[in-house]
Amino acid sequence: MTKTLIYVSLAIVFIAVVDTFIGGLARQAIICLVFSILLFIGKGDFLIAGYNTASKEEKEQYHTKRIRIVLGTCFLLLAGLTALRDTIGATVMFIAIGIVLVATLILANTWTKK
Repeated sequence: MTKTLIYVSLAIVFIAVVDTFIGGLARQAIICLVFSILLFIGKGDFLIAGYNTASKEEKEQYHTKRIRIVLGTCFLLLAGLTALRDTIGATVMFIAIGIVLVATLILANTWTKK
């Protein structure tokens, strides 16, 4: 519990620092990148909605590593799309984000289940 609190505190401090020095879409891209890294190294389970409040039986129905891979990849793609917004255009970015989110939902409800 204390490690999670430390990671959340560090994330909040990091977001505050990034917010102070960098604005707009770059800030959002960096935050998504940090979330992606936390998930890939296995320290970002607190970012998985509903997973912490699920019972042990519900948690056993899912592959935790696969959930981390799916959501980490989603955050990584969102970071890249957000960073490239000026290059690819806002319309293409929003369409691509929609595709990424739909693919994430599908994978999270199929591939991650045991």
